[in-house]
Amino acid sequence: MRTSTTAAAALLRDALERLDLRPGDRLPPERELAAELGISRPALREATRRLVDLGVLRARRGSGTYVAEIDPAELLAVRARLEPLAAELAARHRTDAQLAELERLAGRLDGAADDPAAFAALDLRLHELVAEAGGNRILLRVLADLADLLRYSRERTAISAPLRRRAVRDLGDLVRAIGVGDAAAAADAVRRHLGAVGAELDAGGPAAG
Repeated sequence: MRTSTTAAAALLRDALERLDLRPGDRLPPERELAAELGISRPALREATRRLVDLGVLRARRGSGTYVAEIDPAELLAVRARLEPLAAELAARHRTDAQLAELERLAGRLDGAADDPAAFAALDLRLHELVAEAGGNRILLRVLADLADLLRYSRERTAISAPLRRRAVRDLGDLVRAIGVGDAAAAADAVRRHLGAVGAELDAGGPAAG
Protein backbone atom coordinates (compact mmCIF):
# COMPACT_ATOMS: atom_id res chain seq x y z
CA MET A 1 0.00 0.00 0.00
CA ARG A 2 1.32 3.45 -0.92
CA THR A 3 2.19 5.66 2.05
CA SER A 4 0.80 9.19 1.78
CA THR A 5 3.19 12.11 2.08
CA THR A 6 1.37 13.31 5.21
CA ALA A 7 1.62 9.89 6.87
CA ALA A 8 5.27 9.51 5.86
CA ALA A 9 6.07 12.98 7.20
CA ALA A 10 4.45 12.05 10.52
CA LEU A 11 6.55 8.88 10.68
CA LEU A 12 9.67 10.91 9.94
CA ARG A 13 8.84 13.48 12.64
CA ASP A 14 8.40 10.68 15.16
CA ALA A 15 11.70 9.14 14.07
CA LEU A 16 13.56 12.41 14.68
CA GLU A 17 12.39 12.28 18.28
CA ARG A 18 12.97 8.55 18.72
CA LEU A 19 16.50 8.84 17.37
CA ASP A 20 17.03 11.93 19.57
CA LEU A 21 18.19 14.04 16.63
CA ARG A 22 18.75 17.67 17.59
CA PRO A 23 19.19 20.89 15.59
CA GLY A 24 22.33 20.58 13.52
CA ASP A 25 22.29 16.76 13.53
CA ARG A 26 22.45 14.97 10.20
CA LEU A 27 19.75 12.47 9.27
CA PRO A 28 20.82 8.83 8.80
CA PRO A 29 21.41 7.59 5.22
CA GLU A 30 18.24 7.34 3.13
CA ARG A 31 18.28 3.54 2.82
CA GLU A 32 18.77 3.10 6.57
CA LEU A 33 16.09 5.65 7.49
CA ALA A 34 13.53 4.23 5.05
CA ALA A 35 14.05 0.78 6.56
CA GLU A 36 13.71 2.24 10.06
CA LEU A 37 10.38 3.81 9.11
CA GLY A 38 9.12 0.87 7.06
CA ILE A 39 8.40 3.02 4.00
CA SER A 40 9.80 3.23 0.49
CA ARG A 41 12.68 5.53 -0.36
CA PRO A 42 10.47 7.62 -2.72
CA ALA A 43 7.96 8.08 0.15
CA LEU A 44 10.81 9.11 2.44
CA ARG A 45 12.01 11.67 -0.12
CA GLU A 46 8.52 13.20 -0.29
CA ALA A 47 8.30 13.31 3.50
CA THR A 48 11.72 14.91 3.71
CA ARG A 49 10.73 17.57 1.17
CA ARG A 50 7.59 18.28 3.19
CA LEU A 51 9.59 18.86 6.37
CA VAL A 52 12.17 20.93 4.50
CA ASP A 53 9.33 23.14 3.21
CA LEU A 54 8.07 23.54 6.79
CA GLY A 55 11.53 24.50 8.02
CA VAL A 56 11.92 21.45 10.28
CA LEU A 57 14.73 20.07 8.13
CA ARG A 58 17.40 21.75 6.02
CA ALA A 59 18.97 20.17 2.93
CA ARG A 60 22.63 20.90 2.20
CA ARG A 61 23.72 20.13 -1.33
CA GLY A 62 26.37 17.44 -1.38
CA SER A 63 26.23 17.02 2.39
CA GLY A 64 22.85 15.61 3.38
CA THR A 65 19.77 16.63 5.32
CA TYR A 66 19.94 18.11 8.81
CA VAL A 67 17.56 19.03 11.59
CA ALA A 68 17.12 22.78 11.19
CA GLU A 69 17.95 25.43 13.73
CA ILE A 70 14.75 27.32 14.59
CA ASP A 71 14.78 31.04 15.40
CA PRO A 72 12.53 31.30 18.50
CA ALA A 73 11.89 35.01 17.92
CA GLU A 74 10.60 34.44 14.39
CA LEU A 75 8.39 31.63 15.59
CA LEU A 76 7.07 33.71 18.48
CA ALA A 77 6.12 36.59 16.16
CA VAL A 78 3.81 34.29 14.22
CA ARG A 79 2.40 32.63 17.32
CA ALA A 80 1.60 36.04 18.82
CA ARG A 81 -0.73 36.71 15.87
CA LEU A 82 -2.41 33.32 15.64
CA GLU A 83 -2.65 31.83 19.12
CA PRO A 84 -4.85 34.59 20.65
CA LEU A 85 -7.32 33.95 17.80
CA ALA A 86 -7.22 30.22 18.53
CA ALA A 87 -7.93 30.96 22.20
CA GLU A 88 -10.91 33.17 21.32
CA LEU A 89 -12.37 30.49 19.08
CA ALA A 90 -11.82 27.81 21.73
CA ALA A 91 -13.71 29.90 24.29
CA ARG A 92 -16.64 30.12 21.88
CA HIS A 93 -16.70 26.61 20.45
CA ARG A 94 -15.08 24.13 22.86
CA THR A 95 -17.00 21.04 23.86
CA ASP A 96 -17.41 19.83 27.41
CA ALA A 97 -15.07 16.92 26.66
CA GLN A 98 -12.41 19.28 25.30
CA LEU A 99 -12.71 21.51 28.36
CA ALA A 100 -12.34 18.53 30.67
CA GLU A 101 -9.16 17.50 28.85
CA LEU A 102 -7.79 21.05 28.95
CA GLU A 103 -8.40 21.17 32.70
CA ARG A 104 -6.69 17.80 33.12
CA LEU A 105 -3.67 19.00 31.13
CA ALA A 106 -3.46 22.24 33.09
CA GLY A 107 -3.41 20.23 36.32
CA ARG A 108 -0.70 17.94 35.05
CA LEU A 109 1.29 20.96 33.82
CA ASP A 110 1.37 22.32 37.35
CA GLY A 111 2.66 18.99 38.64
CA ALA A 112 5.37 18.85 35.96
CA ALA A 113 6.78 22.32 36.62
CA ASP A 114 10.03 20.79 37.94
CA ASP A 115 10.50 18.45 34.94
CA PRO A 116 11.37 20.47 31.80
CA ALA A 117 10.91 17.59 29.34
CA ALA A 118 7.54 16.50 30.73
CA PHE A 119 6.47 20.14 30.99
CA ALA A 120 7.36 20.76 27.34
CA ALA A 121 5.31 17.78 26.14
CA LEU A 122 2.25 18.75 28.18
CA ASP A 123 2.56 22.39 27.18
CA LEU A 124 2.64 21.44 23.50
CA ARG A 125 -0.41 19.19 23.84
CA LEU A 126 -2.37 21.88 25.68
CA HIS A 127 -1.69 24.37 22.89
CA GLU A 128 -2.68 21.77 20.29
CA LEU A 129 -5.97 21.09 22.07
CA VAL A 130 -6.80 24.79 22.27
CA ALA A 131 -6.43 24.94 18.48
CA GLU A 132 -8.57 21.83 18.05
CA ALA A 133 -11.26 23.25 20.34
CA GLY A 134 -11.54 26.35 18.17
CA GLY A 135 -12.93 24.27 15.32
CA ASN A 136 -11.34 26.31 12.51
CA ARG A 137 -9.71 23.74 10.24
CA ILE A 138 -7.50 26.23 8.40
CA LEU A 139 -6.12 27.72 11.61
CA LEU A 140 -5.70 24.23 13.03
CA ARG A 141 -3.60 23.21 10.02
CA VAL A 142 -1.40 26.31 10.25
CA LEU A 143 -0.85 25.84 13.98
CA ALA A 144 -0.12 22.15 13.43
CA ASP A 145 2.69 23.17 11.08
CA LEU A 146 3.99 25.55 13.75
CA ALA A 147 3.79 22.71 16.27
CA ASP A 148 6.17 20.73 14.06
CA LEU A 149 8.70 23.52 14.53
CA LEU A 150 7.97 23.81 18.24
CA ARG A 151 8.40 20.09 18.74
CA TYR A 152 12.17 20.38 18.23
CA SER A 153 12.73 23.64 20.07
CA ARG A 154 10.36 23.49 23.03
CA GLU A 155 12.25 21.00 25.16
CA ARG A 156 15.47 22.96 24.71
CA THR A 157 13.80 26.28 25.49
CA ALA A 158 11.69 25.07 28.43
CA ILE A 159 14.63 25.18 30.82
CA SER A 160 13.69 28.46 32.53
CA ALA A 161 12.10 27.52 35.86
CA PRO A 162 10.58 31.00 36.44
CA LEU A 163 8.99 30.91 33.01
CA ARG A 164 7.61 27.43 33.61
CA ARG A 165 5.95 28.69 36.78
CA ARG A 166 4.64 31.76 34.94
CA ALA A 167 3.31 29.53 32.16
CA VAL A 168 1.39 27.43 34.71
CA ARG A 169 -0.40 30.60 35.88
CA ASP A 170 -1.06 32.02 32.43
CA LEU A 171 -2.21 28.73 30.91
CA GLY A 172 -4.39 28.10 33.95
CA ASP A 173 -6.01 31.49 33.31
CA LEU A 174 -6.43 30.51 29.66
CA VAL A 175 -8.23 27.28 30.50
CA ARG A 176 -10.49 29.00 33.03
CA ALA A 177 -11.41 31.68 30.48
CA ILE A 178 -12.20 29.00 27.90
CA GLY A 179 -14.31 27.24 30.50
CA VAL A 180 -16.56 30.26 31.09
CA GLY A 181 -16.65 31.24 27.42
CA ASP A 182 -14.75 34.52 27.89
CA ALA A 183 -13.03 34.93 24.50
CA ALA A 184 -11.35 38.24 25.37
CA ALA A 185 -9.89 36.90 28.61
CA ALA A 186 -8.67 33.76 26.84
CA ALA A 187 -6.86 35.84 24.22
CA ASP A 188 -5.37 38.08 26.93
CA ALA A 189 -4.04 35.04 28.82
CA VAL A 190 -2.25 33.85 25.67
CA ARG A 191 -0.81 37.31 25.05
CA ARG A 192 0.53 37.48 28.62
CA HIS A 193 2.04 34.04 28.24
CA LEU A 194 3.73 34.82 24.94
CA GLY A 195 4.74 38.27 26.18
CA ALA A 196 6.69 36.65 29.02
CA VAL A 197 8.37 34.34 26.53
CA GLY A 198 9.29 37.30 24.33
CA ALA A 199 10.71 39.25 27.27
CA GLU A 200 12.96 36.32 28.13
CA LEU A 201 14.11 36.09 24.51
CA ASP A 202 14.86 39.81 24.44
CA ALA A 203 16.90 39.41 27.61
CA GLY A 204 18.93 36.68 25.93
CA GLY A 205 17.78 33.88 28.23
CA PRO A 206 16.03 30.58 27.57
CA ALA A 207 12.31 30.75 26.97
CA ALA A 208 9.58 28.27 27.68
CA GLY A 209 6.71 28.36 25.24
